[in-house]
Amino acid sequence: MSIVVSTLGISVVFKDYVASMLAGIVLRKVKHISPGRRIKLIATPTIKGDIIDVGLLRTTLMEVGDGERLPSVQTGRLVKIPNSLLITNPVLVYGDTIIDEVVAYLSPPFPNLDLVEQSMKEAITKQGHKVIAVGLYQKEEHLVVHGVFEAATREMADQRSKILKVFLGSVRVISG
Repeated sequence: MSIVVSTLGISVVFKDYVASMLAGIVLRKVKHISPGRRIKLIATPTIKGDIIDVGLLRTTLMEVGDGERLPSVQTGRLVKIPNSLLITNPVLVYGDTIIDEVVAYLSPPFPNLDLVEQSMKEAITKQGHKVIAVGLYQKEEHLVVHGVFEAATREMADQRSKILKVFLGSVRVISG
């Protein structure tokens, strides 16, 4: 009787370890979740990060700031997730590139609109990104310049700020 109770106790203790170990084997075979890939685990709490390592029991992520405005900036914190959570919960697996946006508000007097649009395109391409679209519209007294671009998912820095800095510098020259 004591052998049965001991066996049941041991199996309860090691249940999570066995589940994570089997999940680790599955993750390595499937390869959707692999080092260098960004994922978002839809669990409580939601976890988003760049995969550093898929171990036998745990997957290590470099945490990425929450929110869907990507590319999000890495927080510098490591998160270790039991592999079983990656099998039993929904996981968003990001591709190599994502679509992001940058928005600038200009006050009157407005420079030549064609030059404004061209300046946004140039600011995006100077940062090494592909321009998807650039749009102009008015909101109250401001001209809103909206640039949409494709960026690498794993960008470490906030590309929007870099693009905006280049764009606003060129608009000052146009307005100048």
